[in-house]
Order: sequence, then structure tokens, then C-alpha cells
Amino acid sequence: MIMAYFVKRISEMALLFAVTVISCLTTSCVECSVAETEIAGVWADADCEFVRTGRFALCFERAGSELSSSLYMIGKRDTVLVGRAVFVGDSVVVREVGRDIPVGNGFDLGTLQSDGRLHISAGGRDRLLVNVEKIDMCAPYEMRKASPLMSGACMQQWCTGVKYSLDMQSVGFECGTNRHSYAFYITPDMIYCRAARLRFSDRGGLFAQNIRLMSNAAEHTARMAADNLAESSAPLTVDDSKFSLDGCVFDADGIYWSLIGFDGDVAVLNGCGEIYRFDRPDADDLIEWIVFERY
Repeated sequence: MIMAYFVKRISEMALLFAVTVISCLTTSCVECSVAETEIAGVWADADCEFVRTGRFALCFERAGSELSSSLYMIGKRDTVLVGRAVFVGDSVVVREVGRDIPVGNGFDLGTLQSDGRLHISAGGRDRLLVNVEKIDMCAPYEMRKASPLMSGACMQQWCTGVKYSLDMQSVGFECGTNRHSYAFYITPDMIYCRAARLRFSDRGGLFAQNIRLMSNAAEHTARMAADNLAESSAPLTVDDSKFSLDGCVFDADGIYWSLIGFDGDVAVLNGCGEIYRFDRPDADDLIEWIVFERY
């Protein structure tokens, strides 16, 4: 009887373990299928740039005299606007942070059309956007260790992924794809929202900014490229002869940051008036991970 009881309990525990494993695997697959959406990527038209990941959407838009940047968090049940900044000229007319910001009527953060364009509707305006860069979301993975023999690949990979923070007064978001770099920061003292192309070689990085919204004690700027689609989709070609260890180099193609070297798993670059440091992320550093594809 005792042996039969233990056999029964072991069988029950084994069944419970199997159900648990299957449940975990199913959950992981569901999360991946949500993240690996067909609309994840960079989209644009002449007056708009839109980056969509599994859990976030960041939209830059020009509408008449207004230039805005809006950050959305996408949930399984609902989607919320967590930050928005609107400029008219160089002046800030809207600064919003929080989870209770109205999103407006007819809201759509991405419906793929039969011709391959993406329909979005935010702020009461409809747009059809062209795909500039396709991205794939993935589970956390171990990134390359610092290697002087593959410094360009290390820096490119270390800049991919999503970081996010939110409190009562501030929101911060960074998204790096294989070809683009985005920042969205609203704090009590600053607004800094920008879109750029970023490309690395073994000599350093080339940074080409096409959208910049900045308001702080030292600067008030709001600008977007005249034809944002043309600029955002144009490939960057790095000319290694333009890097200089004496400082950053401003060029017609962008800004050259030269690689000084590695400090452990940190790439150290000669930036504009200061040293730029790019850390190798680990599993706790990113809220979303993007598949690395070496260009």
C-alpha cells in the first residue's frame, strides 16, 4: 500500500512537472509571437517616422507648424500613451508624461496594407508609411565580448535593443536597431527626442541625425529633414579616413566618433567635447531584445 501510494504521488508530480514545462514553453511561444510581429521595424513618409517593437511604438510627426514625438506602450489588453512632446517652432507647447494621457479617436498603431505600406492613425491624422528597416524581436541572449578584432560588430550589437523607464515626472526610452537609433526623454528639466541612422566600422561610429527635438537650459531646437523618408532610408557609408582621435568630425554625411579602445566590456569613443561609452548589455539591461544582423 505504501509503495503504491508513493508511485501514485510520483506519477502525479511528474504529470504536474510536465504540465508546468508545457505551460512555460507555451507562454514563451506566445510572447515571441506577439513580439515577432510583421510590423516591427522602422516606417516613414516625408513628414513622419515611426518605430514599432513588440511592446512600444515611437512616432515623430510634422503637421503644419507642429513637430511632435509620442511614445506608446503596447499591451495585450490595451495601449497607453506614456509621453508626448509638441513643438511649434523652437517652443514647447505640449509636455506630457504618464499612463493616463488620452490617445484620441480612431487610434491605430499599425495595420499592414495589401501594398506593403503601414497605416497608422494618431492625433486624428491618418498616414501610410513605407518600410525603411525590418526588425525581428527575440529573447535575451549573450552578446559578443569586447574584441579589438571585431570592434565594429561589437559596437553595433551592443547598441541594439530597447531600454525604458517611467515615473511620475519622467519617461525615458532608447531603441537601437541594426541601422537606426532612437531616444525619447522627457524630464522636468529637459526634452530630448531624436531619430538617427547609426553605423559602425572598426574605426568608430558614424551618426546621422534626421530628427531632433531638444529643450533644455542651453538649447531649444525642433527640426526634421525636409524629406524625412528619403533621409531616413538612405544608406550610410563609413569613410574610415575621416575618423580623428583629436575629436569628433562633422561631415556632410554625419558625425564621426572615433574608437579609442575598450575598457573591459565598454567601447570608448572620442565624441564631441566628451568621451562616449557604449556598454555591453546583459539580460537585466534591456526590456526588449532585437535580432542582430551585421551589415
